[in-house]
Amino acid sequence: MTGRSIDRVLPHPGRHRQARAVVVALATALAASAAQAEETGWRFSGDIRAGYFDSERKARNGTQSDSRALRGRLRLAAERDLGDHLHFRTRFAGRYGQHQTGHGFQLHGYATTSTGMELGESTLDEFYLDYADKARPWSLRLGRFQTQFALQGVASKGLDRNDSPNIDITWTDGLHYRHQLPGWRAHLVLEHNHREGPGSAVRTPLDFSEDASRVTIFAGLEATEPLGPVVQRMIGVTWMPAALASDGTAFSRREDYITLVGRMAASWRLTEAGLRLVPGFEIGYAPNTPRATVTGSGNTGDAGGLAWQAALSLYDIAPGHNLGLVHARIDAGWLLSGDFRGNDALSEIRYQWRFTPQWSMEARYRLREEIDIPAGVLRPREDRDFYIRISGRF
Repeated sequence: MTGRSIDRVLPHPGRHRQARAVVVALATALAASAAQAEETGWRFSGDIRAGYFDSERKARNGTQSDSRALRGRLRLAAERDLGDHLHFRTRFAGRYGQHQTGHGFQLHGYATTSTGMELGESTLDEFYLDYADKARPWSLRLGRFQTQFALQGVASKGLDRNDSPNIDITWTDGLHYRHQLPGWRAHLVLEHNHREGPGSAVRTPLDFSEDASRVTIFAGLEATEPLGPVVQRMIGVTWMPAALASDGTAFSRREDYITLVGRMAASWRLTEAGLRLVPGFEIGYAPNTPRATVTGSGNTGDAGGLAWQAALSLYDIAPGHNLGLVHARIDAGWLLSGDFRGNDALSEIRYQWRFTPQWSMEARYRLREEIDIPAGVLRPREDRDFYIRISGRF
């Protein structure tokens, strides 16, 4: 997908002015929100996440590189009811930090990298109408919105449809239909794909140059009631017609890309003081994958299509102090996650201190190593990274 290169967006004076104007307008609205909410019905909110990010890489040829930077994300939202059953919401989102490539404010229909907006870019990541009537079992959301179906836990991650993790900015353009069933909720998401790619996280060699690839279809079924200690159960299917460049994007062949995902989590209270143990497991499978030579994971055959993660969380070790562990193994043919790269084995430990309901601090250490490498490659690539960040809502 040529349009998702990180070098595509360059600094532009007009974009600087647009971004500043949007931030100033929304910040001013937030400052006056209490008075205006009563007068006009508008409600204003926001969140900020900022921290120090440190990463080191040992490449396949043995060379080493590193990166250290301060980075953050700011989001400012405005919403109001339009009658008894209709709701409108919009949100500005921007990513900022050291070594950013520009300050572009954009409203086009695709993200500029495979995992979202680049540092120095901003957009509206929400702009939708939501219809919901308590007398009806269904609701409908139309426009630009967030879809998030992640595994529960301190280090919450998802194999698919987990918009805007960490300080990323991604979104879904389309519609989201929800239907309440006894003990379950059904989801249908129709996502529009720009020729340059969607707003959600997808990885090469997914390509959307064909007209037949304009719509991604997701169908899911999640439990709304616990089953004993099991607090999360969900299955989902994604179908991306004519979007998989099996032989590489330079070749004309396009195939459908289909994934199946299931996730489950349980919760046990261990002490009277409130210590909780939350284990979780998520697994996904893609039956049709690109050639291993295309993903750089081998010399022959197709890339693997299996992906899974196992998570273990301890909540309230002390009041507000939580700890999470994640181990995952993602084959090179898994192309839908912003949380996980393909062809990676991942291990992560995360500490969280939630010192108020609105504010928290997190520290993470993560190790990622390639699973498969072609013959003749010296060694698998290895990445180690650490961050400490503050998150708050207002």
